[in-house]
Amino acid sequence: MYRLSKDVVETIAYYDVLEFPLSAFEVWKHLITLAEDARSSSYFEILTTLRVECRNGTIEEFNGFYFLPGQERLVRERIQKEKISVAKLKRVKQLARLIRYVPYVRFIGATGSLSMKHGDTESDWDLFVVLRAGKIWTGRVLLTGFLFLLGKWRHGKHVRNRACLNYYVADTSLEIGTQDLFSAHEYRFMIPLFRYALFQRFELRNRWIARFKPNFSLSEIPTLWSASDQKDISRGAYFLERWCDRWNIESLLAVWQKGKIARNPKTRWEGSYIEATDHALVFLPRPRGPRVYEAFKHRLGSLRMKNDSA
Repeated sequence: MYRLSKDVVETIAYYDVLEFPLSAFEVWKHLITLAEDARSSSYFEILTTLRVECRNGTIEEFNGFYFLPGQERLVRERIQKEKISVAKLKRVKQLARLIRYVPYVRFIGATGSLSMKHGDTESDWDLFVVLRAGKIWTGRVLLTGFLFLLGKWRHGKHVRNRACLNYYVADTSLEIGTQDLFSAHEYRFMIPLFRYALFQRFELRNRWIARFKPNFSLSEIPTLWSASDQKDISRGAYFLERWCDRWNIESLLAVWQKGKIARNPKTRWEGSYIEATDHALVFLPRPRGPRVYEAFKHRLGSLRMKNDSA
């Protein structure tokens, strides 16, 4: 039981860094562990442990949310941000209905603060994109151009309510390269916007998430935000792809985009994660994961000091 208590407190501490208090169900679903011999736990075990830790004063509860002592304000902030994010998700779902027609796009998932329903009025829409293998460079250009024409592509100072496209993979390369705690968090929260069957394949290929989240299990039903996959849409997208296949410019677009990425000074920033291959396009000049993990370790150090002095 000590191991579970430790994991529960560390989970709440990790999400405290993200300023995100958790419900009991979320603690169970998103439970994290730093142990190598982790095992899954039941919701009843989690709920019992939460009550014990509340009595011990290690954590606190308000309106059904759990957080570190003194962080009650985060509950009110989360409720407010959730209202804002729901409105944003409605707009993203409408956008996803249009993106389904873009050639070579196989899947779109919402990530980041949007998937956590924790965005503010000025936040963008982080999108994870799966493109057809062999057409990743062409697909990126077509999708970016489509969003630009709609006025929904994030660039420069145009951020609010625009799509941020920083992670593309081919549909034959669904396994994430950065298999760490932050990635496990990021993709466990991801909201599939269409092609739910491919999202299930994505989860199968990324079962490594269970190393960090022992209660990880495969999703079984689409979410409220998943657009339906209608046959007429599939036929329309197939027709557009057949037309685009006539223009074999993948290699030319690859050379052009690789050169542009190489010349971008952000590519050489210390700690940046940039990948530009025929299997994945990743643009993270300032990855959030390492910074979150450092803050998480600091939280744990502070908790230990409090327990030692108690």
